Amino acid sequence: MTPTPPQPRGLRTGLRHLLRCTCLASFGLLSATAPAQQAQSPAQVFIAAEDTSIGYSGYVHMEFVSVPAVSPTNLARFDRVFDIPGKGYRWDNPGARIRFRTDATRVKALLYFNELHISASARNSAGVYLIDGATQPAWTFQTKTATPKRAPETVELSMPAVAAGFHDYEIVLPYGDSVDFQGVEVNAGARFEPPPAAPAVRYVAYGDSVTHGFTASAVDKTYPYLVAKAKGWQLINLGLGGRASNVSDAHILKTLKADVITVLMGVNDWQGGGPVERYRSNMNGFFDALRAVQPTVPIYYLTTLWVPPSWNPTTQVADLEAYRQVAREIVIARKDPHLHLIEGLDLIDHDPALFDAVAVHPNDKGFAQMGERLAKQMQQPAK
Repeated sequence: MTPTPPQPRGLRTGLRHLLRCTCLASFGLLSATAPAQQAQSPAQVFIAAEDTSIGYSGYVHMEFVSVPAVSPTNLARFDRVFDIPGKGYRWDNPGARIRFRTDATRVKALLYFNELHISASARNSAGVYLIDGATQPAWTFQTKTATPKRAPETVELSMPAVAAGFHDYEIVLPYGDSVDFQGVEVNAGARFEPPPAAPAVRYVAYGDSVTHGFTASAVDKTYPYLVAKAKGWQLINLGLGGRASNVSDAHILKTLKADVITVLMGVNDWQGGGPVERYRSNMNGFFDALRAVQPTVPIYYLTTLWVPPSWNPTTQVADLEAYRQVAREIVIARKDPHLHLIEGLDLIDHDPALFDAVAVHPNDKGFAQMGERLAKQMQQPAK
């Protein structure tokens, strides 16, 4: 049944909101607060972030927060829980999506680029949006300030007019900046329907800055995004720039109810001078913790990518190949039929032109190769 034009919906909205929050909380730890009222004028209607017309997917944790200086209504804030000191990368949510379905003829989303991403040396504010599952090169958004350092900023994202009738909208958050969602403005009389369900297969990509997305030009050029798109999966990106092997991350990952997981970890152990045997111990502990909760979820363990010889860290204590060999030995020793080894050396051609000046990071062309080749090696998980 098509709902009536947006307006405060009283008890019916409250019950729908409670049911929706209960569902979301089962995999996202969403706080269940009361629905916001919708401000109306003769020309436009504002649908707040808490309204049941808005759906969310691809996040680790989400809650509605009050930022009175920005908005009279609560904002949706996304959080990946774990972090690198002095960076604020936990507040980057690569590929998290804001989703709604409406027959509006005018659609404008309000996005608040907050102050929580504090690294000025690693920032990419470029997000994308889709209409009816498709995007175009011009369907992007980012902050007006192009420099790495910026003040908090509200970005108004006006989407193009489309044919009459209902359409599905998805806003995809950038990989290298922290963004809150305030709500969406539509023309008076616009109607909303529940957006389509997010893809059933939940793909968690875990790793370091390569998985995080650096240095792609935008979130839709990163390899996890490309894999999820090729496979028709819902993406949860747990890549964190600067991360080296550790056991503690498994305790976050295992709460996400993943259907399929990729693990790419080791280049920071190498370039940071981490002992090879510590890498072995950390990764075995990581898999032990994950398998204690999800014993059969398919895991694709990627050995580290090829790195151009020009990148030769003075802090290394062993050749990068030694860490790759540890990954191979771990997979053999564990005898886990659901743990699969993928050779990172085969995912991108050994050509410096496919990598950034920071040569451990692929560029868009390198990520395109990686996404295509990795997707072909990953199987549809049983549900």
